[in-house]
Amino acid sequence: MNKRPYDSLSRSLVLPFVTLGYVVSAVLSLVTFGIVSNLEERAIHRVLQLEMESFRNRQALNPAALLPSSAILTGYPLPVPGLPELTGVKPGEERIEIFLHDEHNYSVLLAESNGTTYALVYDRTDINSSLGELALFLVFGTAIMTLLSALVGHHLAGQVIRPIRMLLREISEKADGLNPQESRPLSFASEAYPNNEIGRLVQSMDQYALRLQGFLERESYFAADVSHELRTSVAIVRGAAELLVEFPYLPEAVRHRLQTILRQSIRMGHILEAMLHLAREDGDQDDPACAMAEVIEDAVADCRPALAGRPILIVVDVQERSILPVERSMAWVVVSNLLRNACTYTREGVISVRLDGNQLEIADSGIGIPEDRFPALFKRLDKGEDSPGFGLGLSIVSRVAHRLGWTVEIQSAQGAGTRVCITFLSPKNAKNSHQVHERSMT
Repeated sequence: MNKRPYDSLSRSLVLPFVTLGYVVSAVLSLVTFGIVSNLEERAIHRVLQLEMESFRNRQALNPAALLPSSAILTGYPLPVPGLPELTGVKPGEERIEIFLHDEHNYSVLLAESNGTTYALVYDRTDINSSLGELALFLVFGTAIMTLLSALVGHHLAGQVIRPIRMLLREISEKADGLNPQESRPLSFASEAYPNNEIGRLVQSMDQYALRLQGFLERESYFAADVSHELRTSVAIVRGAAELLVEFPYLPEAVRHRLQTILRQSIRMGHILEAMLHLAREDGDQDDPACAMAEVIEDAVADCRPALAGRPILIVVDVQERSILPVERSMAWVVVSNLLRNACTYTREGVISVRLDGNQLEIADSGIGIPEDRFPALFKRLDKGEDSPGFGLGLSIVSRVAHRLGWTVEIQSAQGAGTRVCITFLSPKNAKNSHQVHERSMT
């Protein structure tokens, strides 16, 4: 199963904060630069217009009045030597142009007065230099504001994430040290968390964990206690049945009943032992060994009496006698449940059991499974219309297979029989490899 890439909550909080800081500071810088540039341009235009108006007034009083002349503003009658780009204007027309000449920037007002076109040249080199410095300052300001936003966002994200990390660490410690044999409560130290939404979350998790622990303890104790108490009774019944079966003077009908009691007591013993193993926590235990061929032989022998009088043949084909590192009772529960299902739903024909190395295949020629049953095939207490049981067999198979790290694949179609394939894997090497495949035959 492919894991989704890790998406840091801290990064998810900081990134929008930094983006917002950058966008706001950049927009403010652009607006500031635009306003200053516009004010400077309007001021230059106003100076040129006032100087031209002043010159016209002085020229009206004195036709020999001099044009303005200063370090940044100089007046010339057209044509201007060295500035061939400047052209005349129509009477009453004024035009302002900006151009570059000899590495200097100029704003020029062209206007007509007394039939002569004049040019007022304003040197704007210093103003452009100041605007460049302002732009550089705004760029640095934007960068500083973005960095400040990152620092503030990182600090605020740390304040938000810190209790979540503390909760994650506490949950991990409790999960690593969880032992169902001990009755330590799974409560959280809610007073160590801030009194906000996270604190409320921890309080709710605390209540949920305590209730869940109670449910798990009651279920575990019930399964373990019932299985333990019944083992003694079943062992007594089995011993008595074994002793009575060997009595030589029993009527055949009584002997047949005693053999049935013996088989069922053996089966019940296997089931109780498997339930005890399922109720225990995964952990290092003794090194078990199970001969699957022997398990299959016992399961087939247990099913044969149920086939009496029916034209059904069970064919066992052992290609390789596998020895698996699992508890024999748990392997027996899986094989027995699947084989009993095959016997129950097969009216006539052949049930084949094939063991080949790390795979077991059980195929029958029975009534098959309708396609609409597959989504709920392994659910507890869910059974088909033709099922005489309680809908627990396949659920138990699924739980045991998950515990052992086995994969179970079922192929079936209504009226075409069922094929079940189990792949054995070591639970130590394949704890997370359990899969259940359900599909119809094509």
